[in-house]
Amino acid sequence: MANDFDPVPEAGALAGAARAYAATGHVRIEPVLAPQMAQALAHSLGDDAPWCRVLNQGDKLWDLDRAALAALGPDRQAALIEAVHAQARDGFQFHYNSIRVSEEAGERRTRGLLLDRLIDALNSPRWLALFSTLTGNRDIRLVDGQATRYDPGDFLTAHDDAVAGKKRIAAYVLSLTPAWRTEWGGLLQFHEAAGDLTGALAPRFNALHVLRVPQKHSVSYVAPFAGRPRLSITGWLRG
Repeated sequence: MANDFDPVPEAGALAGAARAYAATGHVRIEPVLAPQMAQALAHSLGDDAPWCRVLNQGDKLWDLDRAALAALGPDRQAALIEAVHAQARDGFQFHYNSIRVSEEAGERRTRGLLLDRLIDALNSPRWLALFSTLTGNRDIRLVDGQATRYDPGDFLTAHDDAVAGKKRIAAYVLSLTPAWRTEWGGLLQFHEAAGDLTGALAPRFNALHVLRVPQKHSVSYVAPFAGRPRLSITGWLRG
């Protein structure tokens, strides 16, 4: 049921968050879900979930499931990582794990993952009203999403999320990783034009980050010594 995922922030907290968003273009709200639902979501995104390795080659996207990765073999996987790093030096590049969610409600119901049920809930009137209040934008009609898992070595270089025709109003990140250390990387970073950072946010369990589009940001490289995967559910609020 969608109401399993009812938002927990009260009106006063939401009003304060809306003021912060208007002033800076991004905000973090915590907690956002009932603790038991956040814990259930995190548990559902374990090693047995249907993760695919996702990366880009210019404008081309690759989704590699476990079978496709195994078929590459160690040598070709190593060569793939070298190519990803080479492209990351001077351009937009990402490398992490994902479970994509259909934009079609019927397809979400057929698959029936807890992740699918969350995206159903985020498209309910209550959540759409919350997002409209938070962003000050009444044109939000669709919330899309995917689960993401950043393991050691994963990253997302700087970009602003602006894609022609997608009608993206804001991006969101629902963090589901407990006890993350800043030194592990995986920080949501905000960039200014000269290249300096205006801020960086560490993942916090059951925290929702919302950031206006367009806005330059990145996810920093996850260190080899990170103690656990960086789990989150991300997507865009669209017109």
